[in-house]
Amino acid sequence: MEKKKRNKKDSHSGFVIYDKFLPKSKRSQLTVFIILALLIVILLLIYFLGRDKMAVIFKSESPYNQIDKCIKDSASDAIGTLENQGGTINPQNYYLYQGNKVDYMCYTNEYYKKCVMQKPLLKQDIEKEIKDFIEPRVEGCLNSIKQSYENKGYSFTFKKPKTNVQILPGDVLISLENADLVVTKESTESYKNIKVDVSSNLYDFTMTASSIANWETTYGESETLNYMLVYPELKVEKKIRSDGTKIYILTNRESLEKFMFAIRSIPFPAGVTGE
Repeated sequence: MEKKKRNKKDSHSGFVIYDKFLPKSKRSQLTVFIILALLIVILLLIYFLGRDKMAVIFKSESPYNQIDKCIKDSASDAIGTLENQGGTINPQNYYLYQGNKVDYMCYTNEYYKKCVMQKPLLKQDIEKEIKDFIEPRVEGCLNSIKQSYENKGYSFTFKKPKTNVQILPGDVLISLENADLVVTKESTESYKNIKVDVSSNLYDFTMTASSIANWETTYGESETLNYMLVYPELKVEKKIRSDGTKIYILTNRESLEKFMFAIRSIPFPAGVTGE
């Protein structure tokens, strides 16, 4: 007498599974299809949400990640302001251009005179501007994160870190040194130093802007085309205003990141031209 085919019931899913359903090769194929489907879903999420949001979804909110985000947000705010304002957070001697207080990098208030360099160490000046901008914000973040973890029963200690900022090709490197951050509950996380890279074209901008300013202070003029021939990835514009001010706009053609600065060199009285 032929035995009836017995069924097995999966206690977790509640589905009936047959003994001879899906041989091993078929199960392997199904596993591959499931993995491919998951990869497609992840790629779609990255496409629609962006990498930063996906990183937040998949990355645990450790103290390091929260501090990393705080530094990046603060640095991005500083860089954006600096790029629109001639490398200065709070300009004092500036030209108002399209709502931006564009600081003078080289300036004279006398007619027919070449300008005097205002920022001979532009790269170092901008590094200090970023440092002074982010330091109090990072300290505020550290205190806020500390309070949040202590409310959850953690022990959270840190020292006021020494902040260093370096403008490098393609990046702004920010280091919090000697922070000695320690978080303890069941286990302990500790970080002596924290380093964060923020993508930026500031290095190229500062080098080019300094070169232009040097030409202006030496010869009273600079030729934008020369820079674009040497650096084809860079667009260099010069907007001449009625008082003799020149607004230089540097744009990275790929990222569209911009840097603006002002120069007033060999200005002429109203009605008089340099021709």
